[in-house]
Amino acid sequence: MIPTASPPADPRFSVSVKDNILSRVFTLFLVILVVIVLVAVYALGTINRSVASSDWVNHSYATIYELEGVVSSLQVGEGYMHTYAQTGDPRDLVASRNSFTRLEEHFETVKALMRDDTAAAKTLLRIEAQTQAREVLAQAVWTARSANQPEKIRALLEADAGSPVVTAIERELGKLRAAQFELLSERDHVAYVQAQTTRWVVGVGIALNFCLLVGVGWLLRDDLAARRRAATALAEANVQLEEKVRARTAEIEAANARLQVENWERKWTIASQEHQLRYNRLIVESVNDLVFVITKARNITRINPAVVHQTGLNNEAILMKPLGLIVEVAPDPVTGLDPIVRALADGRELINHAAVVLGQDERRIPAWLTLVPLRDQNMVVGAVAIVQVAFSAATSEKKLLQ
Repeated sequence: MIPTASPPADPRFSVSVKDNILSRVFTLFLVILVVIVLVAVYALGTINRSVASSDWVNHSYATIYELEGVVSSLQVGEGYMHTYAQTGDPRDLVASRNSFTRLEEHFETVKALMRDDTAAAKTLLRIEAQTQAREVLAQAVWTARSANQPEKIRALLEADAGSPVVTAIERELGKLRAAQFELLSERDHVAYVQAQTTRWVVGVGIALNFCLLVGVGWLLRDDLAARRRAATALAEANVQLEEKVRARTAEIEAANARLQVENWERKWTIASQEHQLRYNRLIVESVNDLVFVITKARNITRINPAVVHQTGLNNEAILMKPLGLIVEVAPDPVTGLDPIVRALADGRELINHAAVVLGQDERRIPAWLTLVPLRDQNMVVGAVAIVQVAFSAATSEKKLLQ
């Protein structure tokens, strides 16, 4: 076959097509630029909100920490005050004074942190007045004990409301702490919604830009396909490879960012749990009442220092021994059964039941027993027994003189 010559292309048509393609390419790039600017502005605003949210979260955690410090310092100061009133040990006096000093420091800090919350500030002022009254009582006890005035100490302690006042303070501080946790939960929800919205906006922006870039590429390919097919194919291959590398790099960076966030959250959670456990252990060990952790078989697995101090027995003589060897409980007057056995079987609490603490040298100390069952998946596995010793006037005087 004899090849036929193709008709010459019209230069005006070529220029018109080229101008039309360039106009469309310029329009698409302008749209891409506008989308990128909008996404960048939105992302910057989200980052600023995230920074502000992070500062607010840190402020809330600092407030919670200081509130916990107030509760802990008050409990420790009260405990050492009563211990010093009984023992007269100068170390207990120093510990009690230091605790009340830390209490004042925590109060000043938490008032500064919550000064913008009018209702919380009023509550803190009321609680501060109550704690100051406790400190005044402690100073009176310190002075009387230093002057060896047991009668005055007994009069001060008998006139004191004691645990109900401290419990009321702890309840008020617990409400403030719970309010902070509620605010944290709300902030977490808002942050989650913002993150989801940002993710969608960025994703839509990237998808739109990708589509626009594909359109630009298609226009350029259509314009250059007839003249430089090989160069166009190579250019498309490079563009696709760059897109894949960019997408893969973005995925790796996103995965690293998520891992870093999860790591920090895990560390923060572990630190918070350890912090809470330390404070719980400190609270239990500073309580004047006798605390026993028992199994369902009524064997003692853990005690607080007040048990050793009150009974005169060491840990080896108490741990893994039946609770009945240390605390005698009067049987139920109706059924004649051991109320502890029945409470563990029924999974119910036993409140202020008459009991007797058996100390060293066959001492018998009257007391009241409160039993709280411990459950694991709705099964009673043990209990916490809190024994409040009831001192008579003669016994109290003897303890103070000792």
